[in-house]
Amino acid sequence: MENVVAMDYFTVAIVLYLIGATTLAWPKATELAAHYAGTFCAAVASGLVAYSALAYMTCPACDAGTIVNVKWGAYSLLTDYWSAAFLLLTGTAGMIVSIYAVDYAKGYLGNRLRALTGLWNIFILSMVIVLVAGDAFTFIVAWEVMALASFLLVNHESSKKETVAAAYQYMIMTHIGTAAIMIAFYLIGSHADSMSFSDMMHNTLDDNMRSIAFLCAFAGFALKSGIMPMHIWLPNAHPAAPSHVSALMSGVMLKVAIYGLGRVVFNLLGIDFMWQGILVMVAGLISAFLGVLYASMENDMKRSLAYSSVENMGIIFAAFGCGMVLYSNGNGILSTIGFAAALMHCFAHSFMKCLLFMSAGSVMHATGSKNMELMGGLIRKMPYTAAFTLVGAMSLCALPFTSGLISEWMVLQGYITLAQYAGTPEMRLLVIFAFIMLGLTGATALGCFVRMYSVVFLGRARNEIAEKAHEQHFFMLLGMGMDAVLILLIGIMPDMLVNTVQEVFGGAMMMPMALPLGLLWSGSGDYSLYCPLILLAIFAIIVIFTGLLCYKNFEVKDVTWNCGTYPTARQQYSATGISKPLRRAFDYILQPVKETVKIHKKRAYHGQRFNVRLSIPDLFHEKIYQPLQDLIVTTSIKFRAIQDGSVRLYIGYTMTAMIIVLIWGVLLS
Repeated sequence: MENVVAMDYFTVAIVLYLIGATTLAWPKATELAAHYAGTFCAAVASGLVAYSALAYMTCPACDAGTIVNVKWGAYSLLTDYWSAAFLLLTGTAGMIVSIYAVDYAKGYLGNRLRALTGLWNIFILSMVIVLVAGDAFTFIVAWEVMALASFLLVNHESSKKETVAAAYQYMIMTHIGTAAIMIAFYLIGSHADSMSFSDMMHNTLDDNMRSIAFLCAFAGFALKSGIMPMHIWLPNAHPAAPSHVSALMSGVMLKVAIYGLGRVVFNLLGIDFMWQGILVMVAGLISAFLGVLYASMENDMKRSLAYSSVENMGIIFAAFGCGMVLYSNGNGILSTIGFAAALMHCFAHSFMKCLLFMSAGSVMHATGSKNMELMGGLIRKMPYTAAFTLVGAMSLCALPFTSGLISEWMVLQGYITLAQYAGTPEMRLLVIFAFIMLGLTGATALGCFVRMYSVVFLGRARNEIAEKAHEQHFFMLLGMGMDAVLILLIGIMPDMLVNTVQEVFGGAMMMPMALPLGLLWSGSGDYSLYCPLILLAIFAIIVIFTGLLCYKNFEVKDVTWNCGTYPTARQQYSATGISKPLRRAFDYILQPVKETVKIHKKRAYHGQRFNVRLSIPDLFHEKIYQPLQDLIVTTSIKFRAIQDGSVRLYIGYTMTAMIIVLIWGVLLS
């Protein structure tokens, strides 16, 4: 009965997405009504998708395909536990962000709001179809629709030159990734009975072709995930897109790429070679550290969050690679900790990054700026937004009582297990490298989000735009509040979600991990326990005891003596100043560029004033993509010499080609 209900709800969800997409054709006079109707359809449909997936995953008697099992010709839709997990993630995040968009997107009233709402529904629907695709054709078609819809959403504010540049850069990069995925599917499908995933599982590829197919799939999905050095589109596309679009692109679309990689690895190619897991793991570890390092240098809130997505996708790839290495090393059951950690961090990162992009949108809505250096003291103007942002920042720092700590604790247990069963000195060195990179990443992430939160919300207003800020509307706060509560709920009572995630990888076959009091793992030989409820009780006792001790000893505070001057906002630490020690420590990687400009003096006896600009160029853009772009442009200019508009020259080209073909035909005969 539950299976039938799940299927019916899923069907209704698809219909609602399609109804929401019709707002593209609504009359302009009904623009606001179209927006309300479209976002309502998106929110309800996403909720139904999440409910269908949850009902399917928590039903012991469910068989594969009970959410949807449709086939027409070469195309098919089918579900299993792997796709159901990502449907749960997509539906939950889609519902929360759609609620936020009810008020946020009204800011685009008169600026193609109908198109924004219609494309929003198409975007979510395309991701859902990717997750239930049962064959390579359906997957690629839905993947392309997802890419096109997200491109149009990123390019919504096309009147801005930088937005158009970011959108087209994203489109080019995503099509390069799609080409790599298509090559992988072609190689696998050409050695199978058909292009359906069930037949492609029984392909007859030899080891060399299997390796090539894996490399193509990894390159395509890693590019979509924003793994370095294929991340170059991500820090530009996210700031250009509307904030609710950025939230879903970072929170869900990047995870759809992880789903695709898992589909290829688990079902189509298998995990036969250790080097594949090592490649995924090392790429993830490097991307995690460099991503958070660049995030710590950015003054643009959304660019900083975009680089943070590069970091967290790196952590997911590192956990996934850890599972692959354990599996290929003969530890099939123990490998589930790595895969479960990767999936758990997909959920954790989705919720916390959706929350912080929504928070960034609220700050932009209130101040009109994304520049952290112009803010400060917003906690007094936007107390609810500040509270919700604090929860998201704590989760990204993997602090207690948040979902971020749960998933990163599982990642850590995966690497401890790998260290126990490393086997060779080389593998032990690799594990040591992993611990170093994860440690640097965690410490830098803590500094990054302490910097962001303190500069934006604490201290004094640095500019008049912060003085004029105001709290946001009801549905924006409701969306952020729901997300914050979900993060705390998972962080304090993780067993429900972790047990659901375990079902994807065999459930009872795994060692105990999720208990009512917290998480337990014994894969490394010794029991490791994390109990957030006990920790929360101890924390509450300490807070109450400290409050009672200090109750009668409060002192009145006044302005600190400051060498006879009154403290001003200019005397606060800036975002650039806070990041300076880290910038100096890693300047050989960051290679900062400082530009000093003299400001014209109004009077000869006044002191000279300077304006100092500091920029951090992206290392991969400067060393790889920019030279490649210059080479392509230079080569194209040289090829223009053969296109001088002369008809006689073109006839000569044609005759030359015909002669070459005739000679080639004679030689072959």
